[in-house]
Amino acid sequence: MKVLASLSGWPPQGGGGPYDARKADFASNPESVTLKRVNRIVGTRVEMTCAFGKEIVDFRFFASDKGTAEKVAKVLGCNAGKSLVDLGLLIVEDCEWAG
Repeated sequence: MKVLASLSGWPPQGGGGPYDARKADFASNPESVTLKRVNRIVGTRVEMTCAFGKEIVDFRFFASDKGTAEKVAKVLGCNAGKSLVDLGLLIVEDCEWAG
């Protein structure tokens, strides 16, 4: 088992694309990003809604495989209200999707 912070792709990427000026703020202040909800899993991508101050921002976590994406989404879904720092300390089971 691993903690979320040890997974490739953690922390999730936030903002509206590669030119979103807030990305540096998210990266340097992960304790200020709070998970609101997990929206969906698309292949190996987990899409979620977070709060950054008073802003609502979409974030994406890119897992190494579909099974890991599903495990991460399950853990995140049970821990809404926590910051990215706190979420990074949570344990997720090792999993590789065999389908």
